[in-house]
Amino acid sequence: MEIQWPLLIFSVLLGVTSGSFVFLAVGELCGKFREVRFTGALIAFICLAVGGCVSVLHMGHPERATHLLGNLGSGLSKELFVVAIMGIVALVYLILAKKDYPGVSKVFGILGGVIGLVLPFVAGASYLIAARPAWDSVALPLMFLGAGLALGMTLMAGLVLLRGKATDEGGFALKLALAGVVIMAVTAVAYVVWIAIAPYQAPSRSIERLISGDMALMFWTGVVVIGIVVPVALTVLACIQATKGEGSSGTVSPNQLAMYMFAACACTAIGTIVLRIVMYGVGTSVEQFIYH
Repeated sequence: MEIQWPLLIFSVLLGVTSGSFVFLAVGELCGKFREVRFTGALIAFICLAVGGCVSVLHMGHPERATHLLGNLGSGLSKELFVVAIMGIVALVYLILAKKDYPGVSKVFGILGGVIGLVLPFVAGASYLIAARPAWDSVALPLMFLGAGLALGMTLMAGLVLLRGKATDEGGFALKLALAGVVIMAVTAVAYVVWIAIAPYQAPSRSIERLISGDMALMFWTGVVVIGIVVPVALTVLACIQATKGEGSSGTVSPNQLAMYMFAACACTAIGTIVLRIVMYGVGTSVEQFIYH
């Protein structure tokens, strides 16, 4: 299948919003990250808004986007509703982050985190089509979720180290980032395994394309090395360097640790984009296998 760039960009930006709000929700539950709540929520809201606008370009007639409301049971309609709810919650939380209403802010922060967990899963579930075997597995929406957690959590951890209470909260932020990249790695591998074992195998959606075929260079370089190994290595390195030294004060400055996190986020974004390209590449239809 041809790469649907508007949907690809939308899903990646959606992931940033998702992971960012899950991070902020954990912060609300633990009473942390107060200094970066507004900036983090602003980044998440902008990514959601830009992603939503870009996704409409996928339609032949963008002005007819509201017609999705005519079929409330479709995957796209569900996606639209979840995005709209996330947008409202994000906007309210963004406003509250500048005010002194800790109770209400906590409620909306946690609500945003819950919706953040649902958001990429709903977006990924829209691709579950039986006629495209390489997509028809829960591994695909889980891959969307894992990428979102890694993107948002590494970005927010970098923000905490750069602008927040790095000494008191930096270590906890790095642990969340590590959890995010590990989940991303596991879900990405799970989706690749699904490609290998999916039913109705055909050359166009074979795992051999990734291992040694026309997608091998892109897969091994973009997904495995840049998208998985580098983010995990950078995050582990940051966690180690943050806890070493006299009194576990760290051996490098918080600013340098922040750069590690931003680099991990950038590499995760590259790996996420490349894996989505692979996803579209192997998303061929069973009908093509039958009739050709």
